[in-house]
Amino acid sequence: MLPELDVTGVGTGVGASAGDTIPYASEGRYEARSADVGPLGRRAIKDTPYSIAVIPQDLIVNNQVRTVNDALRYLPSVQVESRQGFDVSRPQSRGFEGSVVQNTRLDGLNIIGTTAIPIDNLQRIEVLNGLAGALYGPAAPAGVFNYVLKRPTDVPLARAIIAYDSPGIITSAADVGGRFGQDGAIGYRINVVKGVGESYVQDSFLDRSLISGAFDIHFDPDTVLELNASRYSFNQAGLPGGFTYGGGLYGNGRSTILPPAVDPTRAGYGQPGAGVNLTTETGLAKLKHRFNEDWDLVIGGLYQNADRGLYGITNALTNDAGAYSATKNFTQVPRFTIGSNLAYLNGHFDLFGMRNDLTIGTNGFSNDQYLYRNSIVTTLGSASIANPVVFPQKGLPANGGQYRSANVFQQSLITGDTLHFNEQWAVQGVLSTTWLTSTNYSSRGAITSTDTRNAALSPTASLIYTPTRQLTTYFTFADSLQQGDVATADASNANTILAPYRSRQYEVGAKYAVSEALLITLDGFRITRPLAFTNPATRIFEVQGTQRNFGIELFASGAVSPELSLLGGVTWLDPRLTGTGNVLTNNTLVVGVPRWRTAVAVDYHPLPVPGLGLTGALQYVTKRAATNYNNSYAAAYATVDLGVRYSTKALGTPMTFRFQVLNVSDTHYWGSIAPGNINGGSGADTAYLGTPRTFQLSMEVDL
Repeated sequence: MLPELDVTGVGTGVGASAGDTIPYASEGRYEARSADVGPLGRRAIKDTPYSIAVIPQDLIVNNQVRTVNDALRYLPSVQVESRQGFDVSRPQSRGFEGSVVQNTRLDGLNIIGTTAIPIDNLQRIEVLNGLAGALYGPAAPAGVFNYVLKRPTDVPLARAIIAYDSPGIITSAADVGGRFGQDGAIGYRINVVKGVGESYVQDSFLDRSLISGAFDIHFDPDTVLELNASRYSFNQAGLPGGFTYGGGLYGNGRSTILPPAVDPTRAGYGQPGAGVNLTTETGLAKLKHRFNEDWDLVIGGLYQNADRGLYGITNALTNDAGAYSATKNFTQVPRFTIGSNLAYLNGHFDLFGMRNDLTIGTNGFSNDQYLYRNSIVTTLGSASIANPVVFPQKGLPANGGQYRSANVFQQSLITGDTLHFNEQWAVQGVLSTTWLTSTNYSSRGAITSTDTRNAALSPTASLIYTPTRQLTTYFTFADSLQQGDVATADASNANTILAPYRSRQYEVGAKYAVSEALLITLDGFRITRPLAFTNPATRIFEVQGTQRNFGIELFASGAVSPELSLLGGVTWLDPRLTGTGNVLTNNTLVVGVPRWRTAVAVDYHPLPVPGLGLTGALQYVTKRAATNYNNSYAAAYATVDLGVRYSTKALGTPMTFRFQVLNVSDTHYWGSIAPGNINGGSGADTAYLGTPRTFQLSMEVDL
């Protein structure tokens, strides 16, 4: 049979565990015993020498999570860096910026990470923190975010949900699954979502819709074809835009500091009709075959088209008193396409009395990017952060059409083995050999720059010691490539693609299984990655420095007791820019990265009151550097969420009611700070406000 999965919802298909019989997310179970580790296949988290965190279905459902970014805030080592709004963002871990496609995956296949991603058709989210180029090919040291799709259910499923988010968003959803055909050979899972209404600023709105289908075709007990297709549209306008500032100690026409966070519900920080209009279409297929109890094969492919209408607001702070100039629209990459692939063969065998877990495989992608021929940026007027203004609306300028501006190709061959000397000691080595090409094009289709690297190596090696069945310790070294940046327009070598960067990571960790349902992990790490920026003296864009992050992570997930579940922990970071060649930026803290971040979610479900559950979540973030010069900081903040649910039956029909208050104290804070230039340069930094107090109410009916 196919590999066993650990799940916590109603059935997920062939090989699903006994957890399938548990009512949909009603028990608040947060444990996750295994995760998909790319070419290594499904591995027990406790025995894997990497830092891995899982956001389970129970947390997503019971905490009424509406977006992927909302879910990621429950992980202490993760941040979401907003780009043109919270839903056009880059997830990152351990204080390093993620890339457009290399760090983000759907069922293990590369996708576009900088567009809206639905959470309604996901079973869980798996995050591998840190460097993983040996497993997934060259990438920034920002972790790997794997979004796992819901699968067809073994038992019939028909679920309807209606939800309300203050002040006026109504969301309706249906989740239907089951099997038909001889012996249930064909399975299906359909998710449909529609959310529409006014968001938290007057005259703002949200309109999102999803249609998603997952199908399994079982040719025999050991062979299954998984087919998935989805279309997701996300249209949001009227919320606060980004505030840009910085650009040097003397401003260069901009504010040199980030002001304190203001009330995000106040009209004028955004504009009616200004926001994002995102549409993502995805098709994915996987063929899985198990040859016997020791060998299995998976082959997969994905195609995705992401259209991004970026019509948001930029409030460019022009002085330290809070004056700003407002513009509408962004010209950056209105369309991405990607085709990605994978093929992995995994086997287990004994050699000279030692157990081997062998991996042979490949993964990669081809990613096209498109630009407008004309700029669509429109100036609206001037105001101040103390007195924002709603400006008269202006039409959208002609964009002149789109053209393909860049292509990124990457394909890796991967080999790996975990050699078990005995029950206590093992070593693991994985090596990726990659062919990668970056090409830029002019609006007329001519190649303006290109860079090709053949057989580039990214290794990782681990020593694993398991003194008892409950405790696993490890040391891991990783060395990984990342595709080089493109020289900026102000450089003498403008548009030149730099050679790939090489990042390195040293990590030591321990994982302790307090029980079958509770796992605690502790690790420390040191990661470095090169920096490239334009040399002020020579005007050449080149590698001239390093980002060096030290860190310690403490994370726990699972059941503390039969009545209490916990997910979360604390992360300490020392993120520094070094070797920048500028005394004002050398050894400074990285923009937007806190020294301490705490994220904890709990679920209390008292046994004497069946069906009752109480939820709570705490987010605490210490102050963050707001500029590369560290002359300005965003203040520390804390938010608390509280909720309650009750599951019962009415006329024999299971029903669950949920109520939650997000940001109970209505704290005003900067939710994201993105550096204008992570490499120590003088680009404008951008900050986005966090969301205000929000009330959520939902009713779920299982038909």
